[in-house]
Parts: sequence; structure tokens; C-alpha cells
Amino acid sequence: MDYMAKTRIRRGSRVYVYERENYRDSTGKVKHRNTRYLGVEVTINGEKQIIPPKKRLKEFEITKSVRYGDITVLYDLFKQYGLIELLNGLLPRRGLPAGEVFASLAINHIIDRETLNKFSRWYRDTALEELTGITQEKLNSSNLGAVMKTGSKIGPEGIVDVCIALFNKIKQLETETSTLIYDITSTYFYSTKLSKARLGYNRDDNSLPQINIGLVATKDKGLPVLFRTYEGNITDVRTVEQLIADVKRVGLSIDAIILDRGMASRNNLLMLDGDNLKIIGGIPLTSNEAKELVMCDVSEENELMRPSGLIYYEDKATSLFGIPGRAIICFNHSDLEVERTARLKKIGVAEKKVAEILSSQTGNEILKGLEKEIKAAIRGVSDYFRINNDGKKITVTPHDENRKAARLRDGKCLIFTTNFEKGAAEIISTYFGKDVIEKIFDCFKNWLDMQPVRHFEEGNIDEIYIFICYLAYLALALYKHHLGVTGWEGVEDSLDELGRIRKTTLDFGGERRDKISVLTKEQKEIIEKLGFADRLFGL
Repeated sequence: MDYMAKTRIRRGSRVYVYERENYRDSTGKVKHRNTRYLGVEVTINGEKQIIPPKKRLKEFEITKSVRYGDITVLYDLFKQYGLIELLNGLLPRRGLPAGEVFASLAINHIIDRETLNKFSRWYRDTALEELTGITQEKLNSSNLGAVMKTGSKIGPEGIVDVCIALFNKIKQLETETSTLIYDITSTYFYSTKLSKARLGYNRDDNSLPQINIGLVATKDKGLPVLFRTYEGNITDVRTVEQLIADVKRVGLSIDAIILDRGMASRNNLLMLDGDNLKIIGGIPLTSNEAKELVMCDVSEENELMRPSGLIYYEDKATSLFGIPGRAIICFNHSDLEVERTARLKKIGVAEKKVAEILSSQTGNEILKGLEKEIKAAIRGVSDYFRINNDGKKITVTPHDENRKAARLRDGKCLIFTTNFEKGAAEIISTYFGKDVIEKIFDCFKNWLDMQPVRHFEEGNIDEIYIFICYLAYLALALYKHHLGVTGWEGVEDSLDELGRIRKTTLDFGGERRDKISVLTKEQKEIIEKLGFADRLFGL
């Protein structure tokens, strides 16, 4: 062995050993210097040995650092419920595995929605490449578009079947019987090539073509059951017949279906009852039957505190449109003031317009035109006026009976149900709990950036785009369930906190090691609440 000069430096009880070499300085004088740290000298079995140092950071090379925390948790939810495997079996495949691709696209919508052109760059900065086994280069816009287009070939009915199959994988999270909520929303497109994109009642206050989206979800946990798209000009009430057919395909014991007032028409209620589906519906006060039911006095004996305020109610066994059930009439003092004030203001404006029109009468030859003008002036409150044209003069008087009847309806709403088992307070809470689906739509539009959609080609590609948003919401609903919260407050913040966790790959002279960033107290608490993520973070 070649001789090596060493320098020993004692610090306390430890002896540090360095390799030493001789050299001449600028004046030619011989000097010594330490060139390499060798380790700590110890005595083992009477022999002195040098324990080499652990590899130091300056010998590391960082080869990769990716976003890990939120990405891995969301992808693991897709995996542990068997959703990726299911998608691979149900969706046509074109080169890339559909399950992994659609899960990645859904997670992108949750974390930071990118266009297909920029998706691969985003994907490269996440743990998805390792989780899916698909390289970044393969997820270019052409390949992604091909997967989406291939998936769209199963058509609207096929997508509904896929949604139901996905729900069957998670339905055990709900109780044995579930109340289903149904509602409809819309999203607008800049494309003019989509067959379902039409101008219609617009919830977003713009004049762009849109499609309507009907969604069924469970009331308890807000789990999505299925969605279906409709032409943008279809009215809500016309979608219920299809809803009934779709719900029959769901393998779930249904406690009741909740409908809001825009869908609870006579025909829809009769269809639901005819299919033995229990109803909890808000009934619009437009039919004579509904108006008569709410004309009764509501005592303050039965009261219920709601987030919107105190309500009083009456529960009457009756029938509506020939359907045996219960009419629950709810009354709220605040609603009375709002409704009565709004109506009286409209009547006052109409009365002023009518007076101005009548003062302009100059001869019999213009009576027909005046009558038409008066009807236009009282549009929206015409029930509260009587118009008399005797051929010589037009007179307009208040319709006292209708005005009195309207006062009796102020502040009241009607809930009709065919459920005779639940108490009135529970039925009321169940009905007003339908805002769960409004929060789901808010999640679709604001968190998941469902709209606007700038362009798509012809075919069913719009269905696939909404399907990706649907998958993204499904993952969020599962995350929310495991987080153990009832509302959405804190869900996004907790995901953002997990998003700060990165996974870094270090190279120790050819030896690769993966390191997860040191977890904060908040991150550990979130992981503990989830109940399944400990293994993902080495805890």
C-alpha cells in the first residue's frame, strides 16, 4: 500500500483525519495542506480504524424535482377505487391507456387546467409520469386529442353507462338507500360546429351558443351518479322523462328524487309516480291546484330554523294532480316582505303607465290600439287588473279578488312529497338540502374551469370534455369524503397545502435516491385525516 501522509485533529473526544500533502509556496518554502477529509479515527478491538464520512451534499446531483403531494393523493384515489382499471376496460384504446390518460386530464383540471398544447409541459413537472408509466413526450396534443376522440365514439349512451359503472365502484360510501338530486346547468362554447350547441335560456348572461348538462348526484355525500348533455335550447322540464329512464339503470336503492320548481310539472310528477319513484318536489304556484293548497293559514305552532331564517309549516295529507301525497306549506316572514314589496312596486309602475295611456284617449277609432298598449304595460302583473272595453271607452280597474289571493300566498312555498315515512321537518331539510347540487355546479364552473370552451370539432367531443370535468369532480368528492368534512370549506386549501410537497431525485455518483420534502405540521394533519395517504409519504 502506498504511504499516505495524514493529519489528525482532535476536537473533544473525536479525532478527525485528513489526507495531507507537501507543497512549496511562492518563495520555495515547503508547507503542508489538507487535501481530503478521510473520516473519524476510532479504536476497535485494539486497532485504530478510520470511519469514512457519509456522502456530503456537494457530491449530490439533483436530477429531477416534481410536484408530488396533491397529484399522488388524487391519482391514488383513482387507483384504490379501481376507476383507472375500469376506464381501461370500458373505453376504446388508441395507443395510450385511456384510464391513465383520463385520470391525468382530470387531475390537471383540478390542479391547474391547461390546454392540450401545454399539457405535456405541466405533466413533466408532476409525479404523473412515474405514476402512469407514460412518458411526457407521448402526451402531446395530437395523442391526447386522439384518445379523447376515440373515447367519444361510445356516444352519449355509452358515456352514461361509464358514469353508472364508475358510481357502482364508489356507491358503498353511501347508505343503503339514498336520496338523489337532479338539476340542470349550462356551459357555453365558442365553437359553432357542435350539434347540441344552441342559443337558449342563458345562466351566464351572454349570447353564446351553449349546451345543457343534467346531473344526478347523491344528496348525502354529493357523489356524482351520471350526467347527460342536451341541446342548449331545451327547457329543464323536458329532461325529466330521460332522467327517469337513466335512474332505472342505477343499481341503487333510491329513497326519493328531489326536483326543484322548474321541473315539477304535472306530467313529470305523474311519470315519476307511475314508475314508483318517491318524489320530493318544489311545486310552482302557477296551477290552480297548487294555489289552492297554499291559501290556508300557517300557524306558528310548527317551526324550523334554517340557515336562511325561521320558517313555519303545515303538513297536510292530500293529493296533487291525482297523486296521493303530502303538501307541506312553508311560510317565512322575510319572504313575505320581499315578495309583497316586489309585486306592489310592479303594480304601481303598471298603474302609472295605464293612467298615462288612458289620458291619451281621443276617439273610438283608437280603442283597439289602446287596449293592446295597456296589455303590454301590465305584462307580468296582468292578473291584478280588469280591462273593460265597451266599444266607447276603456276602463281599467284593480282585480281585487286576485290581489287578495296573492296576499294569502305571499311568503309561502309548496313542497309536495309521496314519502309518508319521514317527518315534515326532515322533508323540508331534505328539499332545501338540494343546494348540494348547486355547489357541485359551482365547483364545475369555478374550480374546474368548465367554461368557456373555446373550440371543439364535430362529433361527441363535447361529451368527453364534460366527462373529464365529471371525473375531476368525482376525484374531489372522494377526497372530500376521506378528509371527513361535510361542506367544501377548506377542501381547496388542503389540496393547495399538499401541492407544496415535492419529490426530488438525487444522484449520488450513480446511486439514485428519491427524497420527499420535509412535511409541515399542517401537511401531516391533512395526511392523517385522509386515512390512506401515510404510505404515500413514508409515514
